[in-house]
Parts: sequence; structure tokens; C-alpha cells
Amino acid sequence: MAKIDFRNKINWRRRFRSPPRVETERDILRIFESDRGRIVNSPAIRRLQQKTQVFPLERNAAVRTRLTHSLEVQQ
Repeated sequence: MAKIDFRNKINWRRRFRSPPRVETERDILRIFESDRGRIVNSPAIRRLQQKTQVFPLERNAAVRTRLTHSLEVQQ
């Protein structure tokens, strides 16, 4: 069986990289909004618009989609 030299397998740059910088609240909000925008505009979320969330029992009940329900719940 061949010997493995693990010293060649270690990524030293990743192991000893500089400490992460302290982010300001503004940076964190910008990152959060970017992620939120990516999620809301994703094809998977848009497919929820074609799915019924609840089958209404009353005749005058409004039919809601899973997209509508998900957006209401997340607020």
C-alpha cells in the first residue's frame, strides 16, 4: 500500500488565513438584503405561486397560493 504524505495534502493558506474583518451593521444588512433578494427571485419560490396552500371549505373563501402564504408568514 502506498504511503500518503499528509503534509502535501494540507491547504496551508486556508488553515492560516487572516482573521475575518469586523463587519459593520451596514455591511451585514447589505449582505442580508442581497440574500433575501436572491431567495425571493429564485425559480423555486416562483413555482410556489402555482400551488394552492389551503383548499377553502367556504364558498366565499379566497384561494391563496403557497407563495402568498410564505410571504405573509415571513413578515
